[in-house]
Amino acid sequence: MATVTATAADLERLETLLSPYRARANTAMRALFDAYLHERPEGRSPSMRTMRRNARIFFAGKRYRYALAVAGFEGLSGNPADSAVLRAVTWLEWYHLYTLFLDDIMDEDVRRRRLPSAWFANTALYRGPDGARRSILFASRRVRYGASQAILDALRIRSLAERAIEGATGLDPPVRERLLEELTEVDLVLSDGQGLDIDFETAKRVREADYEAMSVRKTGRLYVGAAATAALLADASDANRKTLEAFAIHFSTAFQDRDDLLGTGVVPSKIGGSSSGDIAQGKRTRLYAMAMERLPAKERTAFLTSYGRGPRSTTRDITRVRELLRTYVLEAMNERIERNIAAAVDALDRIPFRDPAARDLLSLLARVQPVRAS
Repeated sequence: MATVTATAADLERLETLLSPYRARANTAMRALFDAYLHERPEGRSPSMRTMRRNARIFFAGKRYRYALAVAGFEGLSGNPADSAVLRAVTWLEWYHLYTLFLDDIMDEDVRRRRLPSAWFANTALYRGPDGARRSILFASRRVRYGASQAILDALRIRSLAERAIEGATGLDPPVRERLLEELTEVDLVLSDGQGLDIDFETAKRVREADYEAMSVRKTGRLYVGAAATAALLADASDANRKTLEAFAIHFSTAFQDRDDLLGTGVVPSKIGGSSSGDIAQGKRTRLYAMAMERLPAKERTAFLTSYGRGPRSTTRDITRVRELLRTYVLEAMNERIERNIAAAVDALDRIPFRDPAARDLLSLLARVQPVRAS
């Protein structure tokens, strides 16, 4: 296995290398979004303002999927990405936004990318006098309004993912058709993963293998979609596509595992929301599954007593859970992250990239995960 050690300096270098990709992604997304807004002038109705109101969320992402697809294309083809490629690849970011809008409703998260989540921001637009009254499904009519508008925006955003591909007229029609087929396959698999994630919330036990199956379908599948997009655009061989997809699986697993550590504050965290959110909400992450399998009986009881208490969570609860995770789970989790990063880097070494800069970027993207704080 390859050496995967990384430093804070490597993280800074990655940010420098990713900056042009973020700029190109945002430029292509902005053009698509501006065209959408031009077709739909802002009206007096609050529902006509939600997309504009939440647009800051659109342009605040890491763009890892976009960078994987563009760098993968350039590395496999040896050609710089033209405007058609840059537009088409944004489908990954639009689709990811679509899932985030829905995730925030399902999880009742009020923050996204250090900004108010769409459904929560939309509640401010509700004009009814009964905003504090409890509704049938949601806490209040105001909350139901905000969530409903976010669902509608999610559907609009997903349509922009399709439009990103359909409007990339510089690509041959068969290529666009295959990209749309990939989007559909992501839809089917990722929704299965999200369903399993919801099922875990009430499951008496979540084994690590169960979590792995869910994560591959959810986080992993969209990263595989990024690798598949690169290969389709570059007309790569089946072997090179499968190897790049293997990189995507291993990378996404390491990425998600690091996110789980950050989301509990077990390691220093600068995430957009609260680093104790996963603990308070009782999220069934890999950390949770590993804790259930590794904690001695007495410590497991203490863990379950303090985990997932919602608004009743105390500082003592958070501290107790973190200490137990650091003592019994953190080392195994970090070893797992390192193994997946090594496997990801090894996969890259098996791909005959025509542009070595692309390989270097993707390798660095994987190797910095153990030092990532946001």
